[in-house]
Amino acid sequence: MHSPSFLLRRAARDLKVGLLATRVVAVTAARRLRHGPKHPEWSADFEVVNEVIRAVVNLGHREMTLDLQRELPARPLSRAVLRKLDWQRTTLAGLPTEQHTPRDWKPGDLVFLHFHGGAYALGSPASHRWIAARIALRTGARCILPEYRKAPEHPYPAAIEDVLSAYQAVLAEGVSPNKLVIGGDSAGGGLAIALMQRLRELGLPQPRAAVLMSPWVDLTARGGTIDAHGHYDYLSSEMLIWGASNYLAGADPNHPHVSAVFADLAGLPPMLVQSGGSEILLGQHHTFVERARAAGVDVSHEISDGMVHVFHAFARLPATRKAYRSIATFVRAHVQ
Repeated sequence: MHSPSFLLRRAARDLKVGLLATRVVAVTAARRLRHGPKHPEWSADFEVVNEVIRAVVNLGHREMTLDLQRELPARPLSRAVLRKLDWQRTTLAGLPTEQHTPRDWKPGDLVFLHFHGGAYALGSPASHRWIAARIALRTGARCILPEYRKAPEHPYPAAIEDVLSAYQAVLAEGVSPNKLVIGGDSAGGGLAIALMQRLRELGLPQPRAAVLMSPWVDLTARGGTIDAHGHYDYLSSEMLIWGASNYLAGADPNHPHVSAVFADLAGLPPMLVQSGGSEILLGQHHTFVERARAAGVDVSHEISDGMVHVFHAFARLPATRKAYRSIATFVRAHVQ
């Protein structure tokens, strides 16, 4: 139950966001008419949506309190999706969790454990419900989406401890590691890689494979495409610094569990890394993939031209549909 003061602040936020979005739509449309698309790969619809998200994200971390940022509404699942999936809220290792299970799924079939993004401070199973549903529909897996503890209240390594507990709980339920795939988007991708490192250190079985959507693998936030692609991506260097500061709380950003580009990746399972060709994290994805391959890891790296950070969350894009088809193909190739 929200307090009256919170409800007033939320109403003010919604009004501000609505006015901002209206202005951004008008400015973007006028600019596109005058100068053409901002990026040659962008449709008018995508450009408008991306620019609105970019403006709202910047407004959020500059002007909104954390409780208001976390409370932004989630996209509901359509009736057509709910006819194909059994969606439920539950708990896993004491963590609030959502499960998306295809109607024809049965025990012993594939399980996909996905960790949501949000700069380690934002996001939830609700905010990433659409992504989880698409994973389940495309792969035929039960997609499990736990909510880990967030920074700054719970800085590193709380989130890693939670995803490790969730993974162990899935195994304790009788799921075979050979029928288990893990994944994550953005910060959740970083958590998936940290989890695999922890499993190796503890001598626990690895998942069969990992799917990493625009993973955040270097919290030092150094140049490269962070600067070069800042004109296109809705994610900003400012946001990266904000998220890293909250999560690290003074910890070393070069620690391999924090920034996977500095990790020993030998012995980790096959990975699919998907990147947007215009996202600011693309440079660190290249570095991570190169180091993983040098360590002998079987890595596929797919780059979608013109796409931005976690473009998987954008509906009705050809690149989005292609990415989920590719995830299904990758999963089928690695899980018998």
